[in-house]
Amino acid sequence: MMEPTAKGGAGPPLSSPAPVSPANAAAPDPLAALPGPRRVWGWAAVLSYPLAWFYTRVLVFGRGTWPWAVFPLLYMAAVLAMARALGRKAGGNAPFWGACWMLQGLAAALWGAHAGPLGFCQGLAWHLTAIYWTLAATGMQAAGRANAMVLLDGVAGLFTLPFGNFLLRLQLLWRGLKGAYRRRAGRMGPDRRRRRWELAAGLALALLLGGYALGELSAADAGFGALVDRWLRWPRLDDRTLMRLFEQAFYLALSLPVGAWLFGLAGGGLRRKAPPVAEAQVYAWLGRCLRLPRLTARLAVGGLCLVYALFFAVQAAEFAAALGAPVPLTPLEVSTFAVEGFWQLCRILLLNFAVLAAVHFFCPCPADAPGRDRAGLAVFAGFGLAFAALAAAKLGLYIALYGPTPRRILSAWFLMVLGLGCVLALVRLFRRIQAVRITVAVLALSFSLLCCADLEGLCVNVHLDRLAAGQTRTVDWLLLGGCCDWGGREELTARVRDRLRTLDLPAEDSQDEWTCQDWLWQEES
Repeated sequence: MMEPTAKGGAGPPLSSPAPVSPANAAAPDPLAALPGPRRVWGWAAVLSYPLAWFYTRVLVFGRGTWPWAVFPLLYMAAVLAMARALGRKAGGNAPFWGACWMLQGLAAALWGAHAGPLGFCQGLAWHLTAIYWTLAATGMQAAGRANAMVLLDGVAGLFTLPFGNFLLRLQLLWRGLKGAYRRRAGRMGPDRRRRRWELAAGLALALLLGGYALGELSAADAGFGALVDRWLRWPRLDDRTLMRLFEQAFYLALSLPVGAWLFGLAGGGLRRKAPPVAEAQVYAWLGRCLRLPRLTARLAVGGLCLVYALFFAVQAAEFAAALGAPVPLTPLEVSTFAVEGFWQLCRILLLNFAVLAAVHFFCPCPADAPGRDRAGLAVFAGFGLAFAALAAAKLGLYIALYGPTPRRILSAWFLMVLGLGCVLALVRLFRRIQAVRITVAVLALSFSLLCCADLEGLCVNVHLDRLAAGQTRTVDWLLLGGCCDWGGREELTARVRDRLRTLDLPAEDSQDEWTCQDWLWQEES
């Protein structure tokens, strides 16, 4: 007999399904949440391999300068094409950062890298600009633009996105290959699959046994051995060929982590709908943090202002003593005064920016609120502007005495950016402007234009003009060697050689010409 069922519905099930434990549950698919068509991600992963090889082999270890301009074009085209295929729009400031990146790349491609520290900064800025353009193009900026969150954007672009998605490319390729194999195997019947395995096993066995037989029979008969050697001649691997193979294998192996990092940066940004940490999240976290008491901030800012006032009082006394001295200062004394304390002043400016940022983020009331706090911060920012002016005066005096060099021009540019930041910080206390955004934009654009300038030629020409005018009698061989020999400037080297031959140099300089500076006087072959 059947069990009676409940009125109005079916009876209870005879057995209940077994509970699914977490251990028995299927692991989440890391690729399930990828936006857009899966084939777009697959093709992007495949194309990232030659792009990474181009960066590693041609740009980093190559000899030409043209890849510095070609790689940005290839990379930006690939990222924008992938973003368009996925229906993503680039950020509003992406064209600006793309233009700065291309400007830096064209400068390096047309005129080569600059000499000394400027060349190092040029390469570093090229890579940082590429990262920041990627963040802007994929919409991964914390605030959607460059503002006070720029350091947070740097952490996201350097570490969070690329290393958080470091295995994304490998996962995509593995999934694609496994899916293609399953689809191909599904279209074949069991008999056909068995016959293919039998064919592969037979060919492998035939090659193994046939190779062994050819070796033995070639040793047994000279005529047969000559015939086999003539028809099956293998290329001989000499030492040079082996070195080339190892070299290419090294480049290929090095390009694999580089490509994974690049694809993690771009692909990781395109797979997310929001940046890793948004600006609203930062301010929400700051709201829960321990606030800096107003009295503590006042005492810290006031103490620094007192120290700064005492410093400028001492500086004024030294200036007055120097102007009233009966004997003029010697060039060595003036040089010491100009150089001494320059970088200390720059570090003081950075300290002021850090204090203003701490007051902005951690104080309970805004810095631009009317009252005594704003007045004290205005005095504090004014001291920063005075430090910038003092450092500029010292650097200007040093350049006037000894002429410009690429290192001094780089220092002047850095001081100019710091001075602009001081002015904008002072204005920001009384008017709401995008001070950090303007400073970052000016920094990027001005450095890109600085890379386009022929600083080495300018410095060398000024030094030669000073020698011809008798303003200096000592040849700065370090400057000439760094601007000509280090950078490979053949035209500039020839110009320096012709100019120095027309000058009446001292004996010690003539000796240095032939001993230490033979690069300058070598005859063209």
